[in-house]
Amino acid sequence: MLKGIITLLVFQFLGECFVKLFGLIVPGPVIGMLLLLLFLMIKKSSFESLDNAVFLHLRYLPLLFIPAAMGIITQADIISKEFWAITISLLVGTVIALAFSAKFIDILTIRKIKKNEK
Repeated sequence: MLKGIITLLVFQFLGECFVKLFGLIVPGPVIGMLLLLLFLMIKKSSFESLDNAVFLHLRYLPLLFIPAAMGIITQADIISKEFWAITISLLVGTVIALAFSAKFIDILTIRKIKKNEK
């Protein structure tokens, strides 16, 4: 499991380095997650210690929603003033994310079907 946690930290560090080096506005952990995705796609498999580390983190994922909920409670006056802007941006963002995900899954499914036909 230690190897898996170190792997996650290394990719997060690499993501932070990319952000600092290229002056990106995307958070470092997001870049690190994309780098980890590329690594796993190239490797074409995961390893047991990484799987264990990921499942350990997923078990405590709900705890990460507590700060967001507190932010909503403390910023209720701002949220009420900007309710429609927030609602519209959430709806548009959700539709874009769903469309992108559907197209991505479609591409992957077609690729898998073509691979199985060969």
